[in-house]
Amino acid sequence: MNIKTMHHKKYENIIKLNNTERYNYLVRKVIDFQSVYLIYGRFWQMSTTILNGVECVLIFPEKEFAKIHISKESAKKVKKRDLYKFIDWLNKDKFDKISFAVFPNKENDVKIVNASELRKDLLDECKLYE
Repeated sequence: MNIKTMHHKKYENIIKLNNTERYNYLVRKVIDFQSVYLIYGRFWQMSTTILNGVECVLIFPEKEFAKIHISKESAKKVKKRDLYKFIDWLNKDKFDKISFAVFPNKENDVKIVNASELRKDLLDECKLYE
């Protein structure tokens, strides 16, 4: 791990969680920080990847996790997105065409969700803070 802003133990403890636990961690942290982190390629186009046979947008709860995940891909960058703009963007995917690979680990073991499921879980978590 070459990211200096995250403690090595924190990274190791969280990345070894199972898919559901990492998903729940993402939902909680995204609400706490009011932002999500996505991967972008050349010309700031949102990057997608094929995982488990599904084309997905990678989403992370913290910048450091995303940076570590793409550390060997110099053409890719991490971009912070405001939570509420992100939720508005999820609303536009009326037919759940976009799949999200939520916080993959080192082996790309991941929970894949559609836009409406992710939106619902984020909004449900937001209600806990009202």
